[in-house]
Amino acid sequence: MRSFRRASTWLAAFVIGLPALGLIALLIALRGRSWTLLAGTYLLLFVLAYLAGLLLLAVLRFRPDWLRALVAGIAVYAIATITPLAGSLTTYPYHVIRCGGLPIVATNFAAAKSYNTPDDENYAVTPLHDTFFCQESEAKAAHYHHYEH
Repeated sequence: MRSFRRASTWLAAFVIGLPALGLIALLIALRGRSWTLLAGTYLLLFVLAYLAGLLLLAVLRFRPDWLRALVAGIAVYAIATITPLAGSLTTYPYHVIRCGGLPIVATNFAAAKSYNTPDDENYAVTPLHDTFFCQESEAKAAHYHHYEH
Protein backbone atom coordinates (compact mmCIF):
# COMPACT_ATOMS: atom_id res chain seq x y z
CA MET A 1 0.00 0.00 0.00
CA ARG A 2 2.81 2.40 0.85
CA SER A 3 4.48 1.67 -2.49
CA PHE A 4 1.24 2.43 -4.35
CA ARG A 5 0.89 5.74 -2.50
CA ARG A 6 4.44 6.74 -3.41
CA ALA A 7 3.91 5.70 -7.02
CA SER A 8 0.61 7.63 -7.21
CA THR A 9 2.40 10.76 -5.97
CA TRP A 10 4.99 10.34 -8.73
CA LEU A 11 2.19 9.77 -11.23
CA ALA A 12 0.53 13.04 -10.18
CA ALA A 13 3.84 14.83 -10.76
CA PHE A 14 4.20 13.27 -14.22
CA VAL A 15 0.65 13.63 -15.57
CA ILE A 16 -0.53 16.76 -13.74
CA GLY A 17 2.51 18.67 -12.44
CA LEU A 18 4.82 18.64 -15.46
CA PRO A 19 2.08 19.24 -18.07
CA ALA A 20 0.68 22.05 -15.90
CA LEU A 21 4.02 23.85 -16.28
CA GLY A 22 3.58 23.66 -20.05
CA LEU A 23 0.02 24.92 -19.69
CA ILE A 24 1.27 27.91 -17.71
CA ALA A 25 3.75 28.70 -20.50
CA LEU A 26 0.92 28.44 -23.03
CA LEU A 27 -1.28 30.78 -21.01
CA ILE A 28 1.57 33.29 -20.92
CA ALA A 29 1.85 33.00 -24.71
CA LEU A 30 -1.84 33.87 -25.02
CA ARG A 31 -0.96 37.29 -23.58
CA GLY A 32 -4.06 37.92 -21.50
CA ARG A 33 -6.63 36.66 -24.01
CA SER A 34 -9.40 34.37 -22.89
CA TRP A 35 -7.85 31.27 -21.42
CA THR A 36 -10.58 29.73 -19.26
CA LEU A 37 -11.86 27.26 -21.87
CA LEU A 38 -8.34 26.18 -22.79
CA ALA A 39 -7.16 25.81 -19.19
CA GLY A 40 -10.34 24.09 -18.03
CA THR A 41 -10.20 21.56 -20.84
CA TYR A 42 -6.55 20.75 -20.17
CA LEU A 43 -7.02 20.46 -16.42
CA LEU A 44 -9.85 17.98 -17.02
CA LEU A 45 -7.55 16.01 -19.34
CA PHE A 46 -4.82 15.95 -16.67
CA VAL A 47 -7.21 14.66 -14.01
CA LEU A 48 -8.60 11.96 -16.31
CA ALA A 49 -5.06 10.92 -17.24
CA TYR A 50 -4.20 10.64 -13.55
CA LEU A 51 -7.25 8.48 -12.83
CA ALA A 52 -6.48 6.19 -15.78
CA GLY A 53 -2.85 6.05 -14.64
CA LEU A 54 -3.95 4.86 -11.21
CA LEU A 55 -5.54 1.83 -12.87
CA LEU A 56 -2.24 1.05 -14.58
CA LEU A 57 -0.31 1.52 -11.34
CA ALA A 58 -2.50 -1.11 -9.71
CA VAL A 59 -1.53 -3.60 -12.43
CA LEU A 60 2.16 -2.78 -12.78
CA ARG A 61 4.32 -4.46 -10.16
CA PHE A 62 7.94 -3.37 -10.40
CA ARG A 63 10.30 -0.97 -8.67
CA PRO A 64 11.36 1.79 -8.31
CA ASP A 65 8.02 3.56 -7.79
CA TRP A 66 8.98 6.61 -9.85
CA LEU A 67 9.75 4.39 -12.86
CA ARG A 68 6.47 2.52 -12.51
CA ALA A 69 4.64 5.88 -12.41
CA LEU A 70 6.57 7.15 -15.44
CA VAL A 71 5.68 4.03 -17.45
CA ALA A 72 2.00 4.42 -16.46
CA GLY A 73 2.03 8.12 -17.37
CA ILE A 74 3.62 7.52 -20.77
CA ALA A 75 1.14 4.73 -21.50
CA VAL A 76 -1.82 6.92 -20.57
CA TYR A 77 -0.70 9.79 -22.80
CA ALA A 78 0.13 7.42 -25.67
CA ILE A 79 -3.39 6.05 -25.48
CA ALA A 80 -4.85 9.56 -25.21
CA THR A 81 -3.19 10.67 -28.46
CA ILE A 82 -5.31 8.20 -30.42
CA THR A 83 -8.50 8.64 -28.39
CA PRO A 84 -11.24 10.68 -30.09
CA LEU A 85 -11.80 14.06 -28.44
CA ALA A 86 -8.56 13.80 -26.45
CA GLY A 87 -6.16 13.36 -29.36
CA SER A 88 -6.20 16.99 -30.44
CA LEU A 89 -5.51 18.18 -26.90
CA THR A 90 -2.58 15.82 -26.42
CA THR A 91 -1.00 16.72 -29.78
CA TYR A 92 -1.49 20.49 -29.46
CA PRO A 93 1.85 21.07 -27.64
CA TYR A 94 3.60 19.27 -30.51
CA HIS A 95 2.05 21.72 -32.98
CA VAL A 96 3.12 24.68 -30.86
CA ILE A 97 6.70 23.43 -31.14
CA ARG A 98 6.36 22.50 -34.84
CA CYS A 99 5.03 25.95 -35.75
CA GLY A 100 7.40 27.86 -33.48
CA GLY A 101 4.45 29.49 -31.73
CA LEU A 102 0.73 29.15 -31.32
CA PRO A 103 -0.76 27.33 -34.33
CA ILE A 104 -3.96 28.08 -36.19
CA VAL A 105 -6.66 25.76 -34.84
CA ALA A 106 -9.30 24.38 -37.15
CA THR A 107 -12.35 22.20 -36.89
CA ASN A 108 -14.42 20.05 -39.20
CA PHE A 109 -17.26 19.91 -36.67
CA ALA A 110 -20.65 20.02 -38.40
CA ALA A 111 -18.83 20.34 -41.73
CA ALA A 112 -17.93 23.94 -40.84
CA LYS A 113 -14.26 23.73 -41.90
CA SER A 114 -13.43 26.88 -39.98
CA TYR A 115 -10.31 28.10 -38.17
CA ASN A 116 -9.16 30.60 -35.58
CA THR A 117 -5.82 32.35 -35.50
CA PRO A 118 -3.88 33.04 -32.30
CA ASP A 119 -4.82 36.72 -32.68
CA ASP A 120 -8.55 35.99 -32.50
CA GLU A 121 -10.33 36.86 -29.28
CA ASN A 122 -12.01 33.45 -29.14
CA TYR A 123 -8.81 31.45 -29.81
CA ALA A 124 -8.90 28.19 -27.88
CA VAL A 125 -8.25 24.52 -28.35
CA THR A 126 -11.11 22.18 -27.57
CA PRO A 127 -11.72 18.52 -28.30
CA LEU A 128 -13.53 19.67 -31.47
CA HIS A 129 -10.41 21.28 -32.92
CA ASP A 130 -8.85 18.46 -34.89
CA THR A 131 -6.57 20.22 -37.36
CA PHE A 132 -3.64 22.57 -36.88
CA PHE A 133 -1.86 24.86 -39.34
CA CYS A 134 1.23 26.99 -38.95
CA GLN A 135 0.21 29.59 -41.54
CA GLU A 136 -3.17 31.03 -42.44
CA SER A 137 -2.39 30.38 -46.10
CA GLU A 138 -2.20 26.64 -45.32
CA ALA A 139 -5.69 26.74 -43.80
CA LYS A 140 -7.10 28.59 -46.80
CA ALA A 141 -5.40 26.18 -49.22
CA ALA A 142 -7.13 23.32 -47.37
CA HIS A 143 -10.50 25.10 -47.96
CA TYR A 144 -11.03 26.25 -44.39
CA HIS A 145 -12.55 29.68 -43.72
CA HIS A 146 -11.74 32.11 -40.93
CA TYR A 147 -14.38 31.90 -38.19
CA GLU A 148 -15.85 35.34 -37.55
CA HIS A 149 -17.48 35.55 -34.15
